[in-house]
Amino acid sequence: MSSKRWSVTPAEHDFMVKHQAHITRAKLAAMLNAEFGLNLNTEQVRSYTKRMGLKRVIRTMINNGDELQWIAKHQANTPRGELTAKFNERFGKAISVTQMNGYCRRKGLWMDDLIRNRKPIGHISRHGKFLNIKISKSEWQSLHRYIWEKHHGKKVPDGFMIVFADGDVDNVDIDNLVCVRETISVTINHTNPANTDNPDLNKAIMLTESLNAMVRDYFKSQQTKRTKKD
Repeated sequence: MSSKRWSVTPAEHDFMVKHQAHITRAKLAAMLNAEFGLNLNTEQVRSYTKRMGLKRVIRTMINNGDELQWIAKHQANTPRGELTAKFNERFGKAISVTQMNGYCRRKGLWMDDLIRNRKPIGHISRHGKFLNIKISKSEWQSLHRYIWEKHHGKKVPDGFMIVFADGDVDNVDIDNLVCVRETISVTINHTNPANTDNPDLNKAIMLTESLNAMVRDYFKSQQTKRTKKD
């Protein structure tokens, strides 16, 4: 990121006027840097174009004629990644899968459920931070929770969560999975951090804090009962 104030030259201004309408501000910043040997960031370019009243002209990347007809004809039975690749090859475009997804949603074009959920039961993939496993035709579950429940033959109790003794969310070995009270998450992250290099010590910290929370809840409930009697 540049630390200097950007004094825009007439040549740089004209360059932006010429190119800015149909590209992102990040792309424009990269082009300016390459053309003029600058070190601009996206926010500097965005701020300048806004002050100068230089507005982007959003172009539909897919026309509503033959391209829309082609998508409508093929999209129901084609996964979006495959559909995007075939579309780009046929029409000489370079749209992304995300753009194709957005366009299809806006046009009300939906994949057949069999295609949408064609991953086999037992398939594992990453959804966000955690690994997930497909457990039915249309249902997924976090893999660490699935493994814990499978091993113990019961659901994770209400108010509890599964955490990783070594802090590695990809290590779903049953020995690395610890069932603790949800209320101790702040404690094991800040008050009594379970982030040592020793997974066994981390597990002991987690279980100790979980037990302490259960004891506190028990005495609190007993105190509430006595108060009601009084």
